[in-house]
Amino acid sequence: MFRQEEVFVGGWQEKTIEAMQRRRFEQMVTQLPPLGAGRLAELSPTAFERKLEQCWQDIERKPMRAQQLGEVWKSVLGSIDAQADCLSHEEHALVERALILGGCAQIEDAQELEAARALSLRLWASVGIVSGRPYIELETPVLEPVAKAFAREEHESIRQRLEAFSAYLTGMLYRVGAIDDRQPQQLLLREVFGCQAGSELHMQLARRYLWSSYDCVDYSGGVMLVHAALADPRHLMPSLRRRQGILLPPQTELTTQMDILPEEIPLQQALERAIRGALRDEYRAEEVARNLRFLCKQGAPLAAMEEVLQSTLIVYVSPSMRGALSSMYFRTPKWIECSEAAMQ
Repeated sequence: MFRQEEVFVGGWQEKTIEAMQRRRFEQMVTQLPPLGAGRLAELSPTAFERKLEQCWQDIERKPMRAQQLGEVWKSVLGSIDAQADCLSHEEHALVERALILGGCAQIEDAQELEAARALSLRLWASVGIVSGRPYIELETPVLEPVAKAFAREEHESIRQRLEAFSAYLTGMLYRVGAIDDRQPQQLLLREVFGCQAGSELHMQLARRYLWSSYDCVDYSGGVMLVHAALADPRHLMPSLRRRQGILLPPQTELTTQMDILPEEIPLQQALERAIRGALRDEYRAEEVARNLRFLCKQGAPLAAMEEVLQSTLIVYVSPSMRGALSSMYFRTPKWIECSEAAMQ
């Protein structure tokens, strides 16, 4: 989903992926109405019009509320098979769980809440609060059609191609940090939909899939897909505008999702060994080392990384910890360096 502007008042400690997702989750929860208030039939006329302006559907305007609701469901249900095929991984899993539970399910984390918001823009669901917790409620008219769409044989085939595409693009995002969304759109049309120049529906599905699957940022000239751990993508924008030909069709051996480079594995393992047994109860060595690797990739200075590490420890940073952290800092490829290499 599209990121909101954020000011990191706490420095690099607030730029870890967990801290960013926690803030987003808390901010979104505070904006939610009680569950049920977001159903299309329950919205006020003004809210209903605003919802239609925001939604990801092309819906013809009608003069009367009953006529407009009929047009909404005609539009949504008319393309529901194609829409169901092209949900993001998080959207698909959330809809499956809601169907199993009778149409309503509790939302567990920031990724699920963003998936629920994307589903509400498809007009499939409403999102709201019950006893302080966020829930998703599928709209009644879509329950049976979505279940039937998921049961189609071709649905599984498309989902497999999407999973392979997603693994490839996620790995590419980890290598470079951010990618203009136009190249993935064209790759998605060729590799998943099997067409060189898609119809308007295919173009919409490609955009919706990318925008609901990855963090997105508007920038001059387009939309940028951003790695979830990259707190401030603005330093990548100049190089992004000049980058051409970065994406190639994914090969079979490249369809395993990658969140670490081979040369980074021993660096992270060395840091894990150095800090294991010295962490506060709420931290795990693998997660702390992973967070520090992500901070390193987005340009955190070594002193800031040591400060973040110290906040997780019950002892002072030892020479062996400092040595492992320094090796990670100097030998980990940075996203900005990867971007510059991609332009050459």
